[in-house]
Amino acid sequence: MRLPLPLALVALLFAPTLLGQTSAEAPSKGPLGNVTVGWTYLWADQGASYRSNLNGWFARPVVNVGRGFSIFFSSTNYYGHNAKGEINSHGFTLGVARRVFNIPRIQPSVFLESGDVRASSHGITEEALVATGVGLSIPLAHRLVLSITPAEYIFLYPRADWRNDFNAKVGITFPFGHR
Repeated sequence: MRLPLPLALVALLFAPTLLGQTSAEAPSKGPLGNVTVGWTYLWADQGASYRSNLNGWFARPVVNVGRGFSIFFSSTNYYGHNAKGEINSHGFTLGVARRVFNIPRIQPSVFLESGDVRASSHGITEEALVATGVGLSIPLAHRLVLSITPAEYIFLYPRADWRNDFNAKVGITFPFGHR
């Protein structure tokens, strides 16, 4: 079981808050939240050195809570084939994200989420998951943002056997409300 990477990302995520550092910037007057929808790819560990390539879609509503932090719910849905035939997988997670740098025209963030995955392939399995990764938001227009999650590392725990999956997402974000 290798958890140092998620713990390091959690420390990075909360370091400014834990160390009492504050920003000299004025509070952001950005959107209250957003909804992202798009395509997702999963390189799934099926056990016994077998991996599946699954594709699907995701939806992620987000609420911005200030100081670069946001809380989100994510629903992901994957479809494809594995050694047993057709497979579909549906994940539901709750997480927290934090913007990490101010780069013009790109807004990078790190996130940590946890939830449940339900997979069907000649039987149904329920699995707990913990995931961490990085995301990029690239504003395209006033109310339109390209969202990319180039690297998400997922730990699954089916039947007391840790599995490691890798995920990538591309979507369009629609901000709503004003703070």
